[in-house]
Amino acid sequence: MKIKWTALLVLLLLATNVSAHPRKGHMLYFSLPILVNGVQVPAGIYLVSLETHDSTALVTISKDGKFIAGAKGTWVKQGKRFADNAVLLRVNSDGSRSLVELRLSGTKETIVFTDPIINVDSLKSAHPKSSDD
Repeated sequence: MKIKWTALLVLLLLATNVSAHPRKGHMLYFSLPILVNGVQVPAGIYLVSLETHDSTALVTISKDGKFIAGAKGTWVKQGKRFADNAVLLRVNSDGSRSLVELRLSGTKETIVFTDPIINVDSLKSAHPKSSDD
C-alpha cells in the first residue's frame, strides 16, 4: 500500500512540473505608477516572475520579497527577439496607466493582458437598461 501512495505522489509531482513551467524573474523599472489588474503599483524597480501554463502566463510583481500585484496574461508570438525588457501601457480616461503588455529581453513572445482595468461607468453607458431589466 505504501508503494502505491509513493508512486501516486511521484506521478502527481511529475504532472505538476509538466503543466506548470516557472521561468526566472526579470527586473523591470516602472518610471510611472501603473495599474496592474486594478492594483496601483508605484514607480520603481520590481521583480517580475512568471509561471507558464501552455499559452497562459501568471505574472507576479514583487519588491523586496513582498507581493505587490499579479495578473494573468497570454503569450503571443512576435517576429523578432526583444533586446530589452519593455512594458506597453494604456492611458485611461482618468490619466492613470494600465499594464497591457510585457516584452521580455531575449524572447520572441510578449505577454498580453486582456482587460487590465474595467471602467464600470463606460459599461453602464454602453449597455443601457431595457424595460425588461
